[in-house]
Amino acid sequence: SSHSHVQQPARFNSPTAMNSLVMNRIRMTACLFLWLGGLFSSYACLAASHVDGLTPEQSARDVKILKRTLLEMHPALTKYRSQADIEAAFMRFEARGNAARSAADMYLAASEMAAAIRCGHTWTNVLNQEGASKSTLLESADKLPFTLMLVANRWLVLASADAAVETGDENLSVNGMKADVMVDAMMPYLRADGSSDGKRLRQLSHNRGDFSQMDIIWPLLSPPRNGRYNVDIRRAVGTREALSVAATTLAQRDRALAAQGIKPASEAWQFRIDGNTAFMTLPTFSFYNSDFDWAGFIDSAFAELETARTPHLVIDIRANEGGDGAIGGKILEHLIAKPLQFTSDQSTSAYERAPYIVAKYMDTWDYSFFDRTGKVEKISSGTAAGKYRFLPNAKGLQTINPVAKPYQGKTYLLIGAENSSATFQFARLAKQSGSATLVGQATGGNLRGLNGGQLAWVVLPNSGVAVDVPLLAATYTAQTPDASVIPDIQVKPSFEASAAGRDMEMEAVKRLTD
Repeated sequence: SSHSHVQQPARFNSPTAMNSLVMNRIRMTACLFLWLGGLFSSYACLAASHVDGLTPEQSARDVKILKRTLLEMHPALTKYRSQADIEAAFMRFEARGNAARSAADMYLAASEMAAAIRCGHTWTNVLNQEGASKSTLLESADKLPFTLMLVANRWLVLASADAAVETGDENLSVNGMKADVMVDAMMPYLRADGSSDGKRLRQLSHNRGDFSQMDIIWPLLSPPRNGRYNVDIRRAVGTREALSVAATTLAQRDRALAAQGIKPASEAWQFRIDGNTAFMTLPTFSFYNSDFDWAGFIDSAFAELETARTPHLVIDIRANEGGDGAIGGKILEHLIAKPLQFTSDQSTSAYERAPYIVAKYMDTWDYSFFDRTGKVEKISSGTAAGKYRFLPNAKGLQTINPVAKPYQGKTYLLIGAENSSATFQFARLAKQSGSATLVGQATGGNLRGLNGGQLAWVVLPNSGVAVDVPLLAATYTAQTPDASVIPDIQVKPSFEASAAGRDMEMEAVKRLTD
């Protein structure tokens, strides 16, 4: 027997309506140059080739504002870095930022600074950029005419607006830079929590709900030459070909792909029962400004499972970065057999009242975030000593209680590096409770807890560069490992399998359920 239903959620229409988990992501650093067709990596910056637009005085002011904002407002600069590491990052940012003569230069400098903190919610969010910074990133004709997925450090072409490049081709190099060198160049700009490098690498692919850093960082590090990119392509049959392809804009490429019938991946929730296995696909937990009844969807799906007595359930959250943490809790109510307790304490704050000299350059959706008067107490010991505890968020022990009739079958949770906020928490609790077998790759996020809960972004007045800054941090101890959630059954990504359209995680589950 086989049946299914799909629910399409309404989407939010404003970046300010989102929590810290879900505002589209981006980040960058390192510069390269070519000499006589040979490849040399250098940290001496290609971005300097951009048109001048900032005076030394303007750049210095922007640098001073961002540095002070991070020092005054960020709750966890040293969660993953030593004090010496952070000081070195600030020194590098000051040198690079003061030398910036364009919004693009400042964007790279600020992105590298934000990424150096190793906090997945501290980053140069493209949607919050203003003026020249935003137009440079989103409107310039400097994008590759095809989309890519990074698999095992190799670039698989997903779709192409240029007839000379085909779906399934391997992109071996761009402007003479091989795939591994390209990845190394972009790594210092990519955001993630602590050691979660899989999350950093995931941002380079186009098959995700957010911008690919290949469209944001790469054109700043290695721009097209005379409007064209030189690429080296290996065809699916194994032959190689050197090509010159015209750079394009995001809008032009999207239109060309849409004309081929290629659409962005759907964020609709789906549920279907196929024989002895049910499949629940949840691409997002973000429903701000939406009337989608996610709780009703979950209850209805589990009611169907009960009626059909389906012995296996596969929950797929691989494409889901996060959103509303209550959704994972709602699902777990149907999976656990006894109450599940966990600690939730995202309460560490760097301030009681945000200094006006900083706050005047910041924006958010709730300005009460800037004044915690009467709601904080000084922290005297532990990893957050000297900071403040925001009492309304100092919740301590939380409990998820099971429903009257929990699901009795076997549950498999498909996870991966995209899971870094609410879906990281869901994966962590599913593994902690033993209520699901986790299949896939290590998540994003970190066991030391996420920075977020409340968020603002500072907009540098001269360049228009904006940096998201989380305003609260989770409590942790010095013994808490810098690690993410590791699946029970690890599936190693394969370029050949991806090129053939195989779903290796689903194949692994099928072997377990047959």
